[in-house]
Amino acid sequence: MKTAIVLGGTVPHIDLICQLKNRGYRTVLVDYSIAPPAKEYADEHISESTLDKEAVLQIARDKNADLVISTSVDQANVVCCYVAEKLGLPHPYSYDTALNVTDKVRMKSIMLEHGIETSRHFSLERSDELITKDLRYPIMIKPADSNSAKGVKKAETAEEAVIAFDAAKQYSRNGMVIAEEYVEGIEISAYGYISNHQPTVIMIQERISTYDGADKVIKCYASVAPARISEKAKEKARELLKNIADAFELDNTPLFFQGIVKGDDISVIEFAPRTGGGISTQTMKIAAGFDFISAAIDSYIGLTPDFSKLHPLKRIYAVNQVYAETGMIGAITGWEDLQSSGLVDIISFYRREHSETDASSAGSSRVLVTVVSGDNEFEIKQKVGQVLKKIDIIDENGKSIIRRDLSLANDKL
Repeated sequence: MKTAIVLGGTVPHIDLICQLKNRGYRTVLVDYSIAPPAKEYADEHISESTLDKEAVLQIARDKNADLVISTSVDQANVVCCYVAEKLGLPHPYSYDTALNVTDKVRMKSIMLEHGIETSRHFSLERSDELITKDLRYPIMIKPADSNSAKGVKKAETAEEAVIAFDAAKQYSRNGMVIAEEYVEGIEISAYGYISNHQPTVIMIQERISTYDGADKVIKCYASVAPARISEKAKEKARELLKNIADAFELDNTPLFFQGIVKGDDISVIEFAPRTGGGISTQTMKIAAGFDFISAAIDSYIGLTPDFSKLHPLKRIYAVNQVYAETGMIGAITGWEDLQSSGLVDIISFYRREHSETDASSAGSSRVLVTVVSGDNEFEIKQKVGQVLKKIDIIDENGKSIIRRDLSLANDKL
């Protein structure tokens, strides 16, 4: 039997592991956590960092691996490509390319060289360099190479920027920090697949975020598809997918970018040649009929994905992240019949009972996520409101710690 090493026990990797099993692989999950979400689905779990490329290389050798794969974690993709090149295993792009698309310093430089519009920015090693740069505030401060939104902050003043810089530096593996000017507009995630050097747009989501608390932590609490942007902007998104793929020599791979839409123009924040995190892959499957995880596996092993079931979105789909205040979860209530009642299309958990939540971090305060669908925005808001009335997150002292204020039900769609 073939063996696949899966790096990262995230929620999307549950589907990855199941699909690999269906393709005849024995699955070995590598994740430093004791009980990551995907652990129970794998044949074996090894508690090791997915970012330690030499440790993963040794595991792959010991297990006589046929495939080392990660479809939804940026830095783990780097390790996959490194190990694959060392062992002569299949992989979607080179190790050097993997570094180019995960190190934001490299990424931004190559984007500018190829005329891909992105926000004005500087790469910094020390916080005192901030005063030497002609930056228009507010600005975004982010680590050059970290997973998800760890260490990303918005700074309104130079004083806030220095504090944010120090926080971002802690998450930067190469010691570099990006300071970029904040761009107003509609934030989107455009998901596509590059095949034979041509992009196929799968879905464009509109992201809805807030800067929460005194530390201005970015919390994306909802996304809506299709995004409310012009047809010209949608065509621009398709062009950008191709331009990015050409600039970074990417082909036969998933590719998505986050950008800011202003009118018909788009400024790219960043991109990744992988599937999205969270439940974006599940949402695409029900909304657009495309199996992004299956396509990602095909990308690794050199096959062409099946686009035959891909179709335009026929309804509105809203992803709703449910956050909690800081505490220890004692119980999550009221969710059991949400899916069977037809109120939600998808429900998935990041945390369960006896898990800690930390409101100072977006990733550490998300507890669960739901997807609802409807024919119009009014129906979407109603459903989200009903979901939040039914569920609750109770700490170990019996206090409700759910954040009902972070919700589409309170927004003007």
